[in-house]
Amino acid sequence: MLMLEIHTKLLIADTTEILDAFVENGLHREYSIYCQFPHCDNVTQKLVQRNEPADIEFNDGYIFNRKN
Repeated sequence: MLMLEIHTKLLIADTTEILDAFVENGLHREYSIYCQFPHCDNVTQKLVQRNEPADIEFNDGYIFNRKN
């Protein structure tokens, strides 16, 4: 279930490559991201290492939510 605030800006990633591009370009700082695929550790690990905020939900229900 997608748990977004009413005025949230949302990007949709349909592949891991697109999610990687969103993160590499810093779009995760301004937009919530919904992934049309199950959770993958590689991107969330990058965000944990960088200690950056992000709001990413995967279609298997996994939510990575780190606020500023």
